[in-house]
Amino acid sequence: MSSFQTEVLVPESIEADDERRDGIRHIARQHVALNFRGIRLICDLVDLSESGAKISVGDGIVPNVGDRIALTLFDGTMLDGTVTWLRDKHLGLEFLYPVPNVDERLDFENLGREFFGRAVTLQKSTRRP
Repeated sequence: MSSFQTEVLVPESIEADDERRDGIRHIARQHVALNFRGIRLICDLVDLSESGAKISVGDGIVPNVGDRIALTLFDGTMLDGTVTWLRDKHLGLEFLYPVPNVDERLDFENLGREFFGRAVTLQKSTRRP
């Protein structure tokens, strides 16, 4: 009986799809608006970095890998990006341009009553004109 060796086809150094971003990830539990292919959804932002984001989506229509999207953060910041991966109920986005001051985009402690105004504005951004 002869023995044989198998080659490792996928190097162990390759990271999981959602571990590819170099920037510091800021945990973010907030709603965001996701626009793609004429579809507008409210989703949950899981984390945010200068170069991308992880989004949690519900059941239903989701973008495909490679789709261009427009993401609106709770503070009104609009970001353009591309879907780089899909897994379970999450997707990864890579932004076309770096997001400056990520931590400031996620801080709502001083909004007071304006918090609710921003929530309504975000919801309205998903309505069809």
